[in-house]
Amino acid sequence: MSYIYRSHDNYYKPGESLKNLFEELIVKPFEHDLPILAEDVRSNRIYYWEDIARILRQGQSNFDEVSFDKPSHEYYFPKDKVSIYCVHHMPRLLFGAHHIFTNFLTPIRTEDKVVFIDFGCGPLTSGIAFRAFTGQCDTAYLGIDSSQTMLDKAAVINKYGPNTYREPFFDKIELIRNSDSLTRLLDKYIKNGDRTQIIFNFCYFFSSPTLDIDNLSDVLLEIMKRYNQHKICLIYQNPDHRSLSGLRRLKLYGKWEKLKTNLSVFSSQGTQADVETFSYHRLINDLSHNNANVYYEILRYKSI
Repeated sequence: MSYIYRSHDNYYKPGESLKNLFEELIVKPFEHDLPILAEDVRSNRIYYWEDIARILRQGQSNFDEVSFDKPSHEYYFPKDKVSIYCVHHMPRLLFGAHHIFTNFLTPIRTEDKVVFIDFGCGPLTSGIAFRAFTGQCDTAYLGIDSSQTMLDKAAVINKYGPNTYREPFFDKIELIRNSDSLTRLLDKYIKNGDRTQIIFNFCYFFSSPTLDIDNLSDVLLEIMKRYNQHKICLIYQNPDHRSLSGLRRLKLYGKWEKLKTNLSVFSSQGTQADVETFSYHRLINDLSHNNANVYYEILRYKSI
């Protein structure tokens, strides 16, 4: 699917259909509901970045609750915070994920079957990137997010789809608020021995203050044992942890390290890890963000 374009210097921009999706479902609602903040974004006023970071609590806000922002004396409702998140964070995470998928995952053939399990799925960000990577192959998308408001946005975006024919990004889709039912859901899409590939995606997921690594590990271990004849891949994407302060680095990267340790009972075929740099087109003000960084790791597990 050609709704994401990349130039030779790793500059990403949306194709016409994705641009229309952004305009209809993200930009217009943002400008209608939050006109003052939208004007700050359009004018590229330097302080609006600080305002957004504060309102969203560095992305850790509860997106299902109303928030009161003391400096601005404004109340922000759940749909407002999701709208702000989409305008501010979605392009960077989407194009960064697409960069990782297209450069470091094994190409997926049209006849292949894939289950893509997206932890912290937000408004379908990595799902859009992954569908652009896989094209028309048989893909089931399982998105997990603690916020129902985010899941509602993901459902609307999925239905809008990648082209003017309004076909959804995914026909096979489940949007759930926790991972407890994952094994049961997977039974709908996988039969032992049918060669379905399972991909666990963690895109900026480990910053959640409520994340229970041991519970997550138990869920993944159960799935990996149950489907031990299938190819299984884990993808981790986060800010470059080497540039973070000690405590924040421990909170972000330490959780990922613990998860890998908990899963070490399975033999990994090897790990790719590095920092990638890319540039992308913003949604508002027609500016580019140059030299964005994302740290990634990809783990592949052997059949046992």
